[in-house]
Amino acid sequence: MKRARIAGHPVHPALVHFPVALWSVTLAWDLLGLWTGAGVWWQTGFWCLVAGTIMAVPAAIAGAMDFAALEERHPAEGAALRHMLLMGSAFTAYVGAVIVRAGPQVPEGWRLYAALSLSTAGLALLAAGGWYGGRLVYHYGVGRD
Repeated sequence: MKRARIAGHPVHPALVHFPVALWSVTLAWDLLGLWTGAGVWWQTGFWCLVAGTIMAVPAAIAGAMDFAALEERHPAEGAALRHMLLMGSAFTAYVGAVIVRAGPQVPEGWRLYAALSLSTAGLALLAAGGWYGGRLVYHYGVGRD
């Protein structure tokens, strides 16, 4: 299978910045909303969460293509698998947060605690998966010419 490239440049690294940035700030907006009581921060967090989740799909597809293109028994295979599993788990946590929140309004009751818990878990998984992504590029040279 071929790697996802445009004009010779890898696509996956270019696409991942959007969901990573949007998902990372979601928890900050939610905590700001919790602290101030202002609904606008919950709305901002919700839309960042939704946009990050949507933008993660093409990034994941490009990443899966790159994973499938790794040579058999490549030294980076283990790190690539951990990266993929952690990022898939982060995606699952953030999709769960979208479902639990059920809209841009301020969540109440169990939905509030579930949304914050899922966003916190998502951020931890995102950080761990991102570390492995960096390891793939900077230690193993995956995606570089």
